[in-house]
Amino acid sequence: MNAPQYFAAVDLGSNSFHLVIMKNENHGLTSVDCRRELVRLAAGVDGGKVNHETKSRALRCLSHFHDHLQTFPSIAVSAVGTSAFRNLDPENNFFELAKATLGHDIRILSGEDEARYIYRGVSQGQPEQKRFVIDIGGGSTEMIYGEGRDPKVVASLELGCVTLTSRFLNYDKLPQDQLNKCIEYVDQQINTIAHRFDGLEWEDAMGSSGTIKSVSWAMHNLGIAEEGIIRREQLDRLLPVLTQAENQHQLSHLLELNPRRIAVFGAGYIILNRLFHCFNINELRISNKAIREGLIDELVAPTYTVD
Repeated sequence: MNAPQYFAAVDLGSNSFHLVIMKNENHGLTSVDCRRELVRLAAGVDGGKVNHETKSRALRCLSHFHDHLQTFPSIAVSAVGTSAFRNLDPENNFFELAKATLGHDIRILSGEDEARYIYRGVSQGQPEQKRFVIDIGGGSTEMIYGEGRDPKVVASLELGCVTLTSRFLNYDKLPQDQLNKCIEYVDQQINTIAHRFDGLEWEDAMGSSGTIKSVSWAMHNLGIAEEGIIRREQLDRLLPVLTQAENQHQLSHLLELNPRRIAVFGAGYIILNRLFHCFNINELRISNKAIREGLIDELVAPTYTVD
């Protein structure tokens, strides 16, 4: 059998579904396409079951992905479900419907396996140094310490911007008392795994995911930080802005962010802010690579490089 010409990663996250396609050219990989649809799966799962509206939105997205993948004659596909899929009732038929609609098998990753793929993607093309990586999703947050391309310590918390919003911050105007409750809860959750990283030091800290990118863009748009780098003292300056806005529309205008992202922005910001403080991070670089690049890396020979 001939080796595939194309490689695809389908990342079915708790907030968004992503499809990334790369082509094998000249013993390397080049990006062909990247698609993202906001599904908010985590917000639509209750008691392990997916509500009708969310199910329709998810299956419609998977149908789009299926049709697009069909246009590539020779393609290897790796599809995974993360936090929201981990919380599905095994008796629920959504998972089987999702696989049938996509036309490919879907692996449900454990939180720690998700963390390892994230690190594998983020560390591509990076120096051989000790690294701390953070990824904040819709339903979970992953933290990884690694050396070069090798993840050494991984942790995953069922703590995401969608689920945290539903629990604490589902308001048009964010009340200070709810922000305080949210901060206290996040600190409690982080403290359950912080000991795993005791005594470790790293030379570089990196963040992946749309949540962290949104925080970086917001800080840049406010003129308090340069794009692509988040520093702790600048990050702290963003907190009062969340309570100053009268509603989400005004906050969207202030931060110059898409209203759909603003709906879960406060929760994502709090998770990131508390990680900075709990792990004493002073500076974090934004990565344009994440779990999808890690999945594709697994599909191809290790001698290939990803541009």
